[in-house]
Amino acid sequence: MKRNIVIATVTAAALLTGGTAAAFASSADDAAPSKVHHAATQVDDDRDDASDADEAQRAVQGIKVTADEALKAVANHGTVVSLDLDDDDNRKSWDVELLTKDGKVQDWDVDAQTGKAAQDTDQDD
Repeated sequence: MKRNIVIATVTAAALLTGGTAAAFASSADDAAPSKVHHAATQVDDDRDDASDADEAQRAVQGIKVTADEALKAVANHGTVVSLDLDDDDNRKSWDVELLTKDGKVQDWDVDAQTGKAAQDTDQDD
């Protein structure tokens, strides 16, 4: 019986010592330097706000259809994801990207003069 107690005590001591050694080994690993990844942050420079405003003013000169009207022209085709005013081939149009109910993305063009909406089937974008 004494032999069983001695074996149990030695086993417990070995487990405790081994566990402590493993804990120290783990702690030593945790203290090792690790690589830290930083996300890049883009800072907007406010110095060119006046030129941005001038550019925006020039972009909307001569259009008859507002962004809101362009959105309304295609709203029944899906959920609007993005809206941009394009000036392709000296013809201004609203480029609207939609997400349809079946999860597909569609591009639509709304003429900035007439308000006529047409699906853009050109895949070169």
